[in-house]
Amino acid sequence: MKDKRSITRKQIIDAASACFAEYGYDKTTFDDVAKRAGISRTLIYTYFKSKQEFFFTMMDEKHKNYLRQSQEVLNSSLSTKEKLRKIIDIWIIDPHRIIYKSPLPNIWLKPVKSIQESEKLLRGDFIKSLVPLVGYDLAEVIVFSYKGLLDDKPSIEILEKRTDILISSLKMLPNDE
Repeated sequence: MKDKRSITRKQIIDAASACFAEYGYDKTTFDDVAKRAGISRTLIYTYFKSKQEFFFTMMDEKHKNYLRQSQEVLNSSLSTKEKLRKIIDIWIIDPHRIIYKSPLPNIWLKPVKSIQESEKLLRGDFIKSLVPLVGYDLAEVIVFSYKGLLDDKPSIEILEKRTDILISSLKMLPNDE
């Protein structure tokens, strides 16, 4: 059973995530998060010292979840291309589906792109999730290619099509036994 401190911390992270999605990073306040979490603003300060710390903790929790999901895919009996597609869905397609459903998607994307450490952590964890499947060099190429594939803010349908083209064009994928 989780202790009260870890439950409250998760409650705050969940509330912060919901506030970032609804109001955007810039407009979210500690008061918003406290109200959504059903706790006092003062209590939040015992867990987090800044909004940026909320954001990094929230992103870290998401990355841990993506890594766990990626490991499940790697352990499955899917083909290499199917595994690659599923891992890309976990790290890129599914989060963008959620972001694009948000009333103000650019407000949600802005802090991820503007906080360099956040983007660097995302890339590093995404690469780490692909390495067992395709090796470091190809994982790095795939991950960095998404910076260009996402540059024009494509619809999910276009992003999925681009992903399918990318995967089908890869000649360096290990053969399935």
